[in-house]
Amino acid sequence: MLNVNLLKRYIFKEYSKILLNTILVFFSLGILLHSVDEVNFFKDTNANLYTPLYLSVLKTPSLVYEIFPFIFLIASIILFVKLIHSQEIYILRMSGISNFRLIIYPCIVSFFYGLVVVMIVNTLTSELTHKYLEIKNSYTKENEFLASINSNGIWIKDKNDKQIYIIKASKLENNFLKKLSVNVFDENFSSLFRIEAEKADIKSNIWKLENVTLYNKPDNVNKINIKTYPLNTNFDEEKITSLFSNLGSISLWNLKNLKKNYETIGYSTKDIDIQFQKEISYPFFLMSMTLLAGVVIMFVPFKGGYLIHSTISIILSVIIFYLNDFSKALGKTESISMIMSVWTPLIIVLTISLIGLVYVNEK
Repeated sequence: MLNVNLLKRYIFKEYSKILLNTILVFFSLGILLHSVDEVNFFKDTNANLYTPLYLSVLKTPSLVYEIFPFIFLIASIILFVKLIHSQEIYILRMSGISNFRLIIYPCIVSFFYGLVVVMIVNTLTSELTHKYLEIKNSYTKENEFLASINSNGIWIKDKNDKQIYIIKASKLENNFLKKLSVNVFDENFSSLFRIEAEKADIKSNIWKLENVTLYNKPDNVNKINIKTYPLNTNFDEEKITSLFSNLGSISLWNLKNLKKNYETIGYSTKDIDIQFQKEISYPFFLMSMTLLAGVVIMFVPFKGGYLIHSTISIILSVIIFYLNDFSKALGKTESISMIMSVWTPLIIVLTISLIGLVYVNEK
């Protein structure tokens, strides 16, 4: 009888090696693709030759993080095909190792790596993405237009007609910013005047401020009360919400604080809840990719070539991609809850794989 611990160490070693090589392949492809985009972006700037490559290295980990399910699927297929092609699987079976164990052990390894991905890699990719956006923003005109959320409310920096606006609002409700304060400066950051408003309609770039108090000087002495006031900005409701819904640079550990800030200003926390559920489900999803790969490879007879299994790998990737996409679409249209839109693809994949596992184990 083959020592079970020896088998576990062997599978861990082989699978880890295959997984690492697969990650490196996709990482290299990601750098290559991103480098082309970055070179096109920086061709009209004074950036040095290394900046596009550096930004590509910063950006690629977030891409790899997003496609980890497919990386784990491909790596798992390679592992099981290797076991069959080298006839190691038949030796293991003759040693009393069932198909169930042969599939479950790599699944456990995938789940372990899934925890590492969520707890460590997620934080790393978030920091790198934040650094990427910070550097990229310094080379764009968008550097003049910034927005952020903290416990004190919404802060926006804008520039229009040689005037700089520092805008603070306490809440965002639908298309209205509430309790608005706008400090207006010239290009040298000398204070010009200040605007206080009860609310602002931000449907378009020209905001409509209501119940306005205009302070001509920063000493709050000279003021004018007016009913409405138009403010020409570079922001509208869509742009502001898109900035706040981009959670790529936020790690799992910072989502809780961000949610508190969103609740403070009255902004929807739906995207944060979805992102949190996605991160929690990620180790299970990566494990399910290995389980699915094992069941399919064990089910399909090996004919001595890799073509059929390569085809299976591509088909499975496409099906899972569209399953995820379809589930998200149902969530956005509220046909199912947003939380279920995250877990439904996982539940479907796990259910099909577990049924297949029972069948394969009886072979």
